Amino acid sequence: MSKQKPAYLVASSFMPEGHGALDPYGHATHPIMEKWGGELIVAGETGQFMDHFEGEWKDDARFTLFRFPSMEALQGFWNSEEYQAIKHLRTDVIPPNFTFAVEGFDAEEWAEQNPDHAYVQTD
Repeated sequence: MSKQKPAYLVASSFMPEGHGALDPYGHATHPIMEKWGGELIVAGETGQFMDHFEGEWKDDARFTLFRFPSMEALQGFWNSEEYQAIKHLRTDVIPPNFTFAVEGFDAEEWAEQNPDHAYVQTD
């Protein structure tokens, strides 16, 4: 039986110089996220250091990462009436670049299902 995998909410927004305050969004979102087991891992902010290696990235974009205990919890948060009612506190202030959800990876489970793969460690 599969273990519950964490899920990640990956977001990027444009944060142009002089953008409006995000404090109301943060204060409103925190208790909703906590209710669904969400945890802020990387807080995208104007002063955030980023070292861009590949691909296209616009200068005023920032990156935010949240971890949830499961995809079900992440989707519950995102689709909740509570979050949908306050999401505009972010999108009215800074335009989104992208937002997506991705399920975490369990290396042990994957190795069991793919024993002949080159990445599987054998002793």
